[in-house]
Amino acid sequence: MDVSRSKQWWLWILLGVVMLAVGISAWWGTASAQEEVKVVYVYSDSCGYCTEFGPTFEKVVKEYPPEMIQRLDIHEQKELDEASRLGAEATPTVFVVEQGKVIDKLEGAVPENTLRSFLQRNLNQTLSKNG
Repeated sequence: MDVSRSKQWWLWILLGVVMLAVGISAWWGTASAQEEVKVVYVYSDSCGYCTEFGPTFEKVVKEYPPEMIQRLDIHEQKELDEASRLGAEATPTVFVVEQGKVIDKLEGAVPENTLRSFLQRNLNQTLSKNG
């Protein structure tokens, strides 16, 4: 009996440690994700302007870390809800978001140099505030 109680005690301790580690990991991931600066692209596959602008967006964002880029397809309800929360009124729209708040947005199928200027202006400003 003592051996089985001892095993149970160790199992409970182990379970507690694992739960604590998972909780800390989840909190750390959420906290760091909220502090991140993101470029959020709102689009629709059935939108002619998105079809025109998509390759330009993809070309430009290759210069940024992939984890910094988020794509929201408005045909997916969850993604539509997020796009609406950000304030998307048209597609395509590119947002710069920091800590869940919109810093700036760019609407329409703009030329490559306009997109580059928008991202450089907003991301350099945001990064210089943090660094």
